[in-house]
Amino acid sequence: MTNGDKIGRGIFFAAATFACFSTGDAAVKYLTSGYSVFQVASLTALFSFIPITILVARTGGLRTIKPRNVKGVALRAVLLMLDTLFAYFAFSRLPMANVYTLIFGAPLLVTALSPWLLKDTVGWHRWAAVMAGFVGIVVILRPGLVPMDVGYFSALGAAIVFGLAMIVTRRIGATESNGAMLVWVMGAKFAIPGVLMLATFSFAPMPMGDLALMAFAGMFVGMAHIFLVMAFRHAPAPIAAPFMYTQMLWAVFYGYIFFGDVPDGFVIAGSALVVASGLYILWRENSAR
Repeated sequence: MTNGDKIGRGIFFAAATFACFSTGDAAVKYLTSGYSVFQVASLTALFSFIPITILVARTGGLRTIKPRNVKGVALRAVLLMLDTLFAYFAFSRLPMANVYTLIFGAPLLVTALSPWLLKDTVGWHRWAAVMAGFVGIVVILRPGLVPMDVGYFSALGAAIVFGLAMIVTRRIGATESNGAMLVWVMGAKFAIPGVLMLATFSFAPMPMGDLALMAFAGMFVGMAHIFLVMAFRHAPAPIAAPFMYTQMLWAVFYGYIFFGDVPDGFVIAGSALVVASGLYILWRENSAR
């Protein structure tokens, strides 16, 4: 396989990754209209284990899921579990495009905190991009001009904990296997929301159609994680990572087709600022290496 073929395959897997994440999220948005976030999060994670188990089996088996840095892997798992709960609650109340845009603020937070938590040097170009991205978030929220739904605070919470998880990943990623990080994350997403579901008596019986949709969502999320591993295996990060922002296209498409959501001018303008800022930060980081 030539280098061009390998990169082309990586691009395909990157595009498939975020298409799968978005498809799973669309199913989650529908499910959270009738079931608790705890139930949806726990059962989705349970079904995600099916494709992830296949990945682990093909990449070394059970020995690959033992973490070297137990505290770091556990912290990352808890943060990503919280990210899921915050995001799913936001999906239950807001259009997908609005939620994605706010979660895309996570790279801005990572850049803003990296001088203290990662000892990185952040130049004025990236600080300007961070400020522009935060302006985009303010444009979407319009505090004082429109009522602030609690879903916006939940989406911002998702962005914060996802940003912290990204920082932890950068600190431990070089020493941990994909299997260890995936299995621990899915374990946390299944177990903790499951316990909360039982503790709050929020489990509701599901007809076969909804259970099938739950399995569909979980399988797509699990497949997305597999495709993500394959994307970064075949293509350099600067090529694969920007495909994250294709989720905005899927969010608008699914939001319109299934939920009748149409982004207004403020959401479009704010999203453009956040996405452009994230892409610029990514470009500057890779140019500096």
